[in-house]
Amino acid sequence: MKKISITIIALMTLTVVSAQNTQKNDTLQFMTAYRQFAAFIEKQPSLNKSVADSLIARQDTLMHLYRKVKPQLTNKQVEEYNTLKGRYTKKLLSYRGDRLSEGLEATGDSIAKATERVGSAVGGFFKGLLKK
Repeated sequence: MKKISITIIALMTLTVVSAQNTQKNDTLQFMTAYRQFAAFIEKQPSLNKSVADSLIARQDTLMHLYRKVKPQLTNKQVEEYNTLKGRYTKKLLSYRGDRLSEGLEATGDSIAKATERVGSAVGGFFKGLLKK
């Protein structure tokens, strides 16, 4: 009976230690993956739509993993994760700002052309009315 109890306790201890090692491995794998993700983003001189879309999809996947491993992360790892996430956000905001300014320029050009065309049409109409 005593041997069985000792064996059960040993197995339970081994299971707990194994689970803790698995959790540490999960957090290390996650942090390594996120570091690589952030390094890849920072190496990009500029983003285009397809690259940005793939980065957003990868960030979503990493966010799901983060939610799973967050309870096992140390305070230092959480701080590093948020620093890396800030770098990602900065790069993505820069990309979105560039796209927005390009869109606004194109819209401004379209409005200017339309206004010029309407002005010509109205001017021509009034010239036609007022001339003999």
